[in-house]
Parts: sequence; structure tokens; C-alpha cells
Amino acid sequence: MTYATPTWAVAPFVCYLLLIATLPLFFGAFWEHNRNKLIVAALVSVPVLVYLFGIRVGGGQMLLRTACDYVSFIALLAALFTISGGICLRGSVAGTPRVNSAFMAVGAVLGSLIGTTGASVLLIRPLLRANEHRAYTTHIVVFFIFIVSNGAGLLTPLGDPPLFLGFLRGVPFTWTLRLAAPWALVNGVLLSLFTIIDHIVAAREKRNPRRAAGISHFPASPNEPLHLDGAINLFWLLGIVVVVFVMGTYGTPLFGDSYLRSLVQVLGMLGCGALSLVSTKREIHEANRFNWAPIIEVAVVFIGVFITMIPALSFLGERGASLGITKPWQFFWVSGALSSVLDNAPTYLTFASLAVGVTNSGGATLSVENLGALAFHPLGQHLLEAVSCGAVFMGAITYIGNGPNFIVKAIAEQHHVRMPSFFGYTLWSLAILVPLFGVVSHIFF
Repeated sequence: MTYATPTWAVAPFVCYLLLIATLPLFFGAFWEHNRNKLIVAALVSVPVLVYLFGIRVGGGQMLLRTACDYVSFIALLAALFTISGGICLRGSVAGTPRVNSAFMAVGAVLGSLIGTTGASVLLIRPLLRANEHRAYTTHIVVFFIFIVSNGAGLLTPLGDPPLFLGFLRGVPFTWTLRLAAPWALVNGVLLSLFTIIDHIVAAREKRNPRRAAGISHFPASPNEPLHLDGAINLFWLLGIVVVVFVMGTYGTPLFGDSYLRSLVQVLGMLGCGALSLVSTKREIHEANRFNWAPIIEVAVVFIGVFITMIPALSFLGERGASLGITKPWQFFWVSGALSSVLDNAPTYLTFASLAVGVTNSGGATLSVENLGALAFHPLGQHLLEAVSCGAVFMGAITYIGNGPNFIVKAIAEQHHVRMPSFFGYTLWSLAILVPLFGVVSHIFF
């Protein structure tokens, strides 16, 4: 059988993802500069651009569609990052195990409403301020990454970048609500385990009292009541939800053309972000140490991801079941394993495209450009559920699995929390998350 996509066209995608994973580890000084990231992305993308414009029929149209997905993806992340950075919870709340568990529980819900990036940026700083008196806080930040930065985002397309990319490819906004059972299991178990560990650590600190170095740049007054600065930004967060839901549900009958619909959606999200900047006092941004560096880095890195993944997605959609991954549990573990060492957003699209190929091998005629049909196919929906859970949950296994992981780690280190090394953090996740995911696999897939 002759396929439209040659095998060699996938090589730049694989190469680029490996570079993303290894360059920060072995050439950290080089990778720190966004200019160097952009150079790497451009060099790896050249063969793909040559293939799309010089060999592939309809390659230019494929690139245009992907460019729209990229702009929508970055606009959502940037808007959530901007708006959440304008909200500051102040007060004298003490970081007791009960209070810390409440933070985690709230984050587990907010992650699906305002995104794991938004919830992480919003909650990590007040959580750190609340625990400035604690001698040991590493476990708090580690579980925060597990729950708020990853597991919390499974229920809506706003929750995590992989699900938003699926939404852009036609998965209905409310489809992910069917994943409530695995969401509740993972976050419930992690929250319970965190509460137990935090109680043990707090009791040990009482028996051997010692004060940790202050970690708050703006320590709360002992008598200061809880209050929220920048509350107007809650309205702009609601605006993001409304824009995404309305455009995803009613965009086609309102605007018809998919490019026009994407443009209106992007303008709506960026408009909410711009209104947040205008309406937020400078003092709040200073208190949150707000700057654009994290979101610029994500935008630069993902230019290469979105370009090089075009032939990879086409390749998987054409071959499907011939790769030997056909069962939901296989999709869960393989997509999750790759999400833990690569970014989970392109991994999701890659394996969703593979699910299309597997489903088509059974006689269906689905397209990788429309995952909505996959979401309601009798077999395809189970495969997509497995991919969704694997990509979202297992992004927590390493620091490089999901964008918010890096953001939370950086903020914690700014507040003088001693975070585990790359491999130290991975040991935490292997001991706690992998057995839990085994239970998820057994029950649901």
C-alpha cells in the first residue's frame, strides 16, 4: 500500500521532541535563551516546510490550519497566564494541613475551569506565603504539581492544553465531562495522601520546632484578614470561559468559515487578557513578580512543535493499527509515557490521530482533522478517553511533561523552597503516581 506521508517526514518531529527533552539537561546555558530555542525550532522545521510546499499535495492548507491551532493555543495560555497573574490572595492564613488540603481541593476544581496554568499561577504564591513558617515545604509543592498543575485539568478543554487542542479539532466542549470518574479517583487519592503526609510532617515539626528561612517576598501581617486583590480579574476569567464555550458551540452557525471563527475566538481571549492588564494595579503584578518570560518561552518552543507535527499526525492517521497499539489501555500508557518526557499537548494530538487510524482500520472513515467524529464513535471514544487521561495525568511524572510544572517550580524556588532535582522529582512521581495510574488503567481501560 502506498501512503501519502513518507516515513522520513516524521523524523523532524521526533528529532525536535528529543531536543526539547535533552537540551535543557545537557546544554542548559544554551537553552536558556529564547533566541537559541527559536533557531533550533527553525532549523528542524526547514525539512517539513520543504515537504509541505514542494512535495505534499495540499501542504500549504495543512500548514495554515495548524497555524490557526497554534495561534488559538498560545492565545488561550497567554490570556489565562495574564489574568491569573493579576489576582493576589493576601492575608494571615496559616499553612496547616487542613488549610493546605483546602488549597489543593480548590485547585483540583479550578484547574478545569480556568486551566491548570491559570490555577497554578493563581494559587501557588498564596500557598507559599501561608507556609512561610513551615520548616519543610517541598512535599507541598510536589503534590501541588501533581494535583493542580496536572490532574485537575481533565474535565474541560480549558483545563489542559492537550484537551484544548482536541477541542480545536472538533471534540465538543462538554465531552470531557465523561472523564469525571477518573478525575475524581486520581485527585481524591492524591488529596487524601497529601493530607496524611502533611499531617505527619507538621507533627514532626512540632516535636522538633525550627523556623525555616522566610520564603515570602511580601509576608502577611499577623492580623491581616484574608482578602483578594485584583478581583476584577475573576470577571475576565469568566470572559475566557464564555468566549471558548460560545465559539466552540455556536461558532459555526454564527461565522461559518473556520478561519473566521478562530480569529474571533483569538480576539476575544486576547481582549480579556488586555482588559486584565488595563484594570490591574501595578502593585499586584509586582507582588506576584509577574513577567512575560514563561509564556514567551512556551510560544517560541511550540512554533517548532506545531510545524513538525503536521506530517507526524498525517502519518499516524494513515497507518493506525499497523503500529500495534490498538487497545485503550495501550493508548493510556503509551501516550502517558511519552507525555511524561515530552510535552503532553502534541503527544495528545499524535495519539488521537493514531486512534483515528485504528478506528478506520475497522471500516470507519474518520479524519484526523475532525476528532469530534472520533469522540462519538463506539470504539474511537474509548481510545480518545484513554489518550485524554494519559496525556493529562502523566504530564505530572517529570518537570518537562507539562508547562505549568516549570512555572510552579520556578516560583517555588524564587520563594526559597528547595525543590527536587529533575531525577529527584521523578522518584516522587514514580513512587506515588505510577501505582495510582496502574489502578486507573485496571478500572477504566
